[in-house]
Amino acid sequence: QGDRVETYRELESVLQGDDGCLTGGVVNRLIAEVSRDMQAAQGVTDDVKTAASDVLVALARSHFHFVMSELQSHLKVMGKVPDETVLLTLGKMACSYALRCIPFVGMTLLALRTMLSRVGSGRILRAICSVLAQWSKGVNTYLCNREQCPFPRNGKAQLCEDIYPVFCYAVVNWLGCEEEEDKQAVLGAVAAMMGVLLHEEQHREHAWEQLLWLLHQYQEVRDTSRVTKVRSRIGPGMAAGSPSMLTRISLKWTLFPQLSEVTNEPGPAHKAVLSRCIILQAQMCPEETVMFLHSQLNGGSEAGRVAALGLLGALAHSDAPATREKLPQVVEAVRSVCNDPSAPVRRAVLEFIRELLSSGSQSCWAWDVVGHIFSEFSRSSGRLVRAE
Repeated sequence: QGDRVETYRELESVLQGDDGCLTGGVVNRLIAEVSRDMQAAQGVTDDVKTAASDVLVALARSHFHFVMSELQSHLKVMGKVPDETVLLTLGKMACSYALRCIPFVGMTLLALRTMLSRVGSGRILRAICSVLAQWSKGVNTYLCNREQCPFPRNGKAQLCEDIYPVFCYAVVNWLGCEEEEDKQAVLGAVAAMMGVLLHEEQHREHAWEQLLWLLHQYQEVRDTSRVTKVRSRIGPGMAAGSPSMLTRISLKWTLFPQLSEVTNEPGPAHKAVLSRCIILQAQMCPEETVMFLHSQLNGGSEAGRVAALGLLGALAHSDAPATREKLPQVVEAVRSVCNDPSAPVRRAVLEFIRELLSSGSQSCWAWDVVGHIFSEFSRSSGRLVRAE
C-alpha cells in the first residue's frame, strides 16, 4: 500500500494550493473515498489512514464545511465510538483551523459526551483527549481573537457551558489512569479545558480546585518536559482568574524545580522554554516572581541560585514595563549573593552584570550595584572569576 500513501501525499500537496476550483461532486467523491480508508477495519495500514486523514485536513482549506460535515456525521452514529483516525482528524482540524471550528464546538462536544462512558483506556482514550485538548486550545485562541472571526461572536459563557460537563467527566473518571501515555493525554486535555473555564466566573472556582492536583500530577509524569504545557495551556485564562496564585504555585512546584534540576538536567531547548514561561509570568506578576527568585538566592541549592541569577538577568534585560519597574528589587536581590563562595554562582553574578549593563539602564543605583559587586568579589577572593 506504499503507492496509495504516496498518492495521498501528492494529493495533499495539491490541495494545499487549491483555490476552491473543485466542483461539489468531485469533493464529495474524494471525501467518500478518503473516509472509507480512514475507517477500514482491516486491509488498510495505519500509514494509509494517516495519509488519508491529512488529505481531508488539506481539503478543508478550501472546502471546510464539506469536511466538517463528514466528520460530524461519524460522531453522530448512535452506540458507536468513531474510528481513532476520525477522532485524530477532528483534532487536526481544530489545530489547523481553530477559529473556523468555533461554530461547531457545541455539537462536537455534545457528540463526544454521548460516548465518554464507552471509552476505557488506550488509543481511543488518547485520541478523544487529543480532540478535547486541541478544541479547547482553539476556544482559547478564539476568546483572544474574537474580533477577527467572520461569523457572529459566540459568548464565552456558552463555550464554557459546552466544555464544563466534559471537564467534570474527565476529572471524575479519568484521573486515575495507570498507563503513562493515557495519563499524559488526560492531563493535557484537563489542562486545556481548565484554561477555557478560567475565563468564566461561574466555573472558575471548580477549575482552581483542580489546579494543585494537576500540577502535582505533572511532576509525577516521567516526561517532565510536559510540565511546561500546564502553563502554556492554562495561560490564556490566567488574567480572568488569580494570576498571582498560579504564579506562586507553578514557580515553586513545577517550572523552577525543573530549571534547577541536577540529576536529570533538562536540555538547552527545554531550559529555554522554561525560562520563557517564567519571564512571561514575571510580566503578569512581577512582584511575586522577583520575591520567589530572591528566596531562591537566599535559601536554595547551588543550582537553584545559578538558575535564579540567570532569570534575574533576563528580567533586568527585559523591555516589558512591568518588569522594568522591578529592576531596583532585582538588583537588590543579587546583592545577597555577592559573598557566595561557589564558583558557578559567582560566574552567574558576572553574567547578571553583563545583562544589566547591556540593558542600557542609566540609573545611578544600577552602576552603584555593579561597583559594589566587583568590590565584594575583590575582597573575598582577591581576583575576579572570569565568566565562561
